[in-house]
Amino acid sequence: MTSISGINQAAASSATGSLTGGNNLGKDDFLLLLVTQLQNQDPLNPQDPTEFTSQLAQYSSLEQLFTVNDQLQQLETANGNVMQLTALGLMGRDVVVQSDNFTLGSEPVTLGYRLSGNVDEVRIAVQNADGQTVATLQGTELSAGEHFMTWNGATAAGAALPAGDYQFNITTRRDGESTASGTALLKTRVTGVDLDGGGSTLATGLGNYGLGNITSVRNG
Repeated sequence: MTSISGINQAAASSATGSLTGGNNLGKDDFLLLLVTQLQNQDPLNPQDPTEFTSQLAQYSSLEQLFTVNDQLQQLETANGNVMQLTALGLMGRDVVVQSDNFTLGSEPVTLGYRLSGNVDEVRIAVQNADGQTVATLQGTELSAGEHFMTWNGATAAGAALPAGDYQFNITTRRDGESTASGTALLKTRVTGVDLDGGGSTLATGLGNYGLGNITSVRNG
């Protein structure tokens, strides 16, 4: 005669056998084990209520973790979609980019700077890819805020610089001493959007920039 405990062991083995498809227990797997245990418990020695309550609490915690994880994944997906839609909405718009790197072409470049406070002098040094200073500009706006100026891509002597990658540094002075109040900015127009890899890279007249580098959108 087959004992009740033998039946329980066989049922548990059957339930466990159905879970061998993976190394980790999922939500449905946990519930299957719990239900199988209840269905095949020994009526002469029923499941301990305390242990059963503990198992239910474990299942509840597991269910909440799965729910939170699903919600986080949905939020991440939704946020990515919003970022991509935002990037697409910038096509053809003039934007302000927080960056000191740009690609010089045949058109003038709108260089800018943000001052955290009033200063007495602003100097912009443009450098080529080799780190050599090829042009020096004097900022005329000295009050706190964002200011822009147009550079024609030429040296102080008027010689046109070759197309390529450049960067510029902002130097400020106040009361005869150097300060660190200047942040480099660029104003350019968005000409394309690259959405590969789930990110958003904006193609502009001055190079490619991430959506996170955009500080504002301008009308012109």
